[in-house]
Amino acid sequence: MTRTTQYVDAFWDPDFTNTKGFEILSKRNKDIRKVSKELEDYYKERAKAEQVYSKAIQALVRKLEGKEEIGDLGKTVRELKTQTERIARTHEQAGNDFQILYNELSKFDDDHKSIKQQIEDRTKSSQNDKIQKYKTCMSCKEKYITKCKEKEAAEEAFNQARQSVQITSKDLAKVGKSKEKADEAQQQADVNYKNAVQAVEISRKMWEKEMEDACNQFQRLEEQRVGFFRDSIWKCTNVDSKACVDHDECAEAVRNVLQYCDISKDLQEFIDNNKLSGRRPEPIVFEDYDRRAPSTPPRSHTMRPPQPLPPAQQHRVPPPRPSEGPLISFEEDSRPSGPGLTPGSLVNILKSYQAKSPSELTVEIGQKVEFMRDMKAGMTQVKVGERCGLIPTACVRMGTTTYL
Repeated sequence: MTRTTQYVDAFWDPDFTNTKGFEILSKRNKDIRKVSKELEDYYKERAKAEQVYSKAIQALVRKLEGKEEIGDLGKTVRELKTQTERIARTHEQAGNDFQILYNELSKFDDDHKSIKQQIEDRTKSSQNDKIQKYKTCMSCKEKYITKCKEKEAAEEAFNQARQSVQITSKDLAKVGKSKEKADEAQQQADVNYKNAVQAVEISRKMWEKEMEDACNQFQRLEEQRVGFFRDSIWKCTNVDSKACVDHDECAEAVRNVLQYCDISKDLQEFIDNNKLSGRRPEPIVFEDYDRRAPSTPPRSHTMRPPQPLPPAQQHRVPPPRPSEGPLISFEEDSRPSGPGLTPGSLVNILKSYQAKSPSELTVEIGQKVEFMRDMKAGMTQVKVGERCGLIPTACVRMGTTTYL
């Protein structure tokens, strides 16, 4: 069996009044318009979705600064921001592409809809005219048959009357006139029937021509539509593929930076840029209250007691300032230093002492130091070499003063 590939050969029916072929094509056009509308809505909504997604990505990018991050990880964060901006632009372009596809499809559908509507209107009008004339023809045919039967009946009645011996001439004439009228009516019905057949034949030919043209144009428009839809959907998939490729390129760009991220290197960079001296605080030690330096009371509460003048015959030499440590002022002890213990005298160290502040000296047992003066709080100022400092008085006195 030969396979039919053309609309013009596929949608005919032997029934003269049958319109199923045209109805099938009309239904196909309605279904096509529905599919076109659905695809238009898809492109339209997809364009909106891409634009909304692009704006959302751009909003995320504005929040991702990464200024505080350093090293290769900081470079990765900044590269991530750059590539995310690129992704946002990709989706913005995808939205524009889908909008273009929507506009193209909408215009194509409007053009085809107008053409198909014109074809349907012409074919439907021709089809209705054919059916109407066919009905008229069938009515004329019925009348023609009726008149023919009436003519036959009139002829038979006339023949019977003529053969009858009882009929009068007047009655025979009357029957003859009935026969003539039936004959004339039959002839007129014959003419009307022939005219109706001719009219319906002309209408049939016109309808067939319109139907052929409609089939050919519908097939041509359908071929264009299928080709256009195929290309349009192909472009749609290309937009998606391009977006995916751009996504992958952006991810690869971030990975290319991230692969050089070294944990120890980033930590070392942070240390180099922010390190301090590296010295830890000194341990907190117990400070004996009896050995603490006297604090100077506020001037607003207590007046400093007057100091006695030294004897006229005694000449005091001011001690040199220490070469290290801050300049700390101590009040002298007003008590006498003891017989023969004058500034500049050499004394033996009876007890070792480890300095606890820059103003103190470290001394060992048996070491010779130069006495300078006695201070309050049980401290004595001595000189070792070029340095002056404080040591406990117990280091140079053990009950009684030891002199050299």
